[in-house]
Amino acid sequence: MFKRLILLIIIISVVVNLSVYNKKQVLSTNIAKASDKASKIMASNPFNDIRTILTNTDTELVKSTKQLFKSDNRNNFLSTTHLILGSTEYVKEIHNIAKEYGNQNAFSAIMIDVDKNGNELVNNNPENISRFKNLVSLLIYKIGYVDMQTHYFKNKLNRVPNTLKELIDINKTVSVNKRWILLSVAGSGYHMQGVGGEYNLKFESYDYHDEAVYNKKGILLTQNNDPINMGSYNYGVSNRNDHIRFDQWPYLFWGNAANSPQKGMYAIDKGEKLGLINYKKHAASVYLYRQNLFGMQKGRVI
Repeated sequence: MFKRLILLIIIISVVVNLSVYNKKQVLSTNIAKASDKASKIMASNPFNDIRTILTNTDTELVKSTKQLFKSDNRNNFLSTTHLILGSTEYVKEIHNIAKEYGNQNAFSAIMIDVDKNGNELVNNNPENISRFKNLVSLLIYKIGYVDMQTHYFKNKLNRVPNTLKELIDINKTVSVNKRWILLSVAGSGYHMQGVGGEYNLKFESYDYHDEAVYNKKGILLTQNNDPINMGSYNYGVSNRNDHIRFDQWPYLFWGNAANSPQKGMYAIDKGEKLGLINYKKHAASVYLYRQNLFGMQKGRVI
């Protein structure tokens, strides 16, 4: 307990130093040290009291860093010319920020860019989008954990068809290996809660980053109409352990969105279990619903 208290004092002192030391010194040293300390502890045990304290502190660091980038108009860190998200020039520039000011600050720059030019993640060529996704995941891996702000930021990255019909139409026009993938009921439990939730369909993009959940009417579920069952972007797609660490743990801690009424592992697991019970009552009907739509229960639908 004494060691944890000392660590907390150290991290809090870093926050105080943001208002005292030179701006670049803070970005290149103190924030990096605080993030490193937080990463080691949070990776070892994600569901204890010290994690909550460290996460809140780290979130304040990220907010302060974002404000520094905004106030400086990023002219001290980036070129003044707008770079397309995911372009080779953009990736190079973000790597330069990471090298000079740390991975957390590079990720903060991406957050600002997505706020300003997020439409480029839709109206862009596939190569740029792929490079952008890989860049985001690489920084997350290097940072070593996902804080609350970074977790909710995923909702700005998720790019999915607006309706189930649109998804089906897209799948008809692309090669099999590029199609959206329908998950089984077993892989959709957290997204089948509430009245009628047993009919929800969860899809993943071919690269496993994006998730789409549609109700029986074919309506896309989002944080605006169903923050409990909505799909979310995935940072960790390399293997199951990465997915658990960077996506599942944060979800069990903070829910899908800031406005979600369901947060915390107990509440989320309880909701999932109730959803499973409800599904079992309608299992035959759900089976026929999926079979009539796609002739399958899971896979790359057409």
